[in-house]
Amino acid sequence: MKKIAFLGSGSLAIDLCERVQLWNQYDVAGFIDGNCEKGSVISGFPVLGNDDDVVDLFKSGVFDCIYIAIGYLKFQIREKLYNRFKGIVPFANIISPTAYVHPTATLGEGVQLSDGVYIGQHATVEDNVLITLQSIVNHGGLVKKHTFFSTRVTTAGNVTIGERCFVGVGVVISDGITICDDVWLSPGSIVVSDIKKSGQYLSAAARLVNVK
Repeated sequence: MKKIAFLGSGSLAIDLCERVQLWNQYDVAGFIDGNCEKGSVISGFPVLGNDDDVVDLFKSGVFDCIYIAIGYLKFQIREKLYNRFKGIVPFANIISPTAYVHPTATLGEGVQLSDGVYIGQHATVEDNVLITLQSIVNHGGLVKKHTFFSTRVTTAGNVTIGERCFVGVGVVISDGITICDDVWLSPGSIVVSDIKKSGQYLSAAARLVNVK
């Protein structure tokens, strides 16, 4: 079984550490976190070092792959870490046994699909994307890099969502919609037309309240 190291040691990292053991997907090597003392123990596993140690640890066989376990409030850090180690250290995919991925769908690397997630026919989920509980990427959908889906997001067919987007709890996106990069959709938003300006959208009408 491959050995995984988590970049980060907060609540997301600890939760995923428990899940991959429960699902018998990976052996856990430990955590990478420069804010913690090397050798300290979190949830039964050691802090292996900081970001500067990743390549040497990988080459020495301490782990076989990494996962960026840093949450949606730090999109820039997630993207920076991904770009730093892409092509050098393999990224793990963490897929719940209860997630469904259609045989024609395409997944990138560093992807997490939580319990009850549905990825439909000919859909594409790019690298470093996290899709949480019971969310749907319907047929022909495209979720671009570094994007985060919260719980029970529903996208109809042929929806495109840009990079570094946050899609909040219960968001509904109508068919054929395109959403640009760096959009924050607040919980409960209903999107029925294309979003072409980056920023935060609030309420069921997905009204622009803050342009980045």
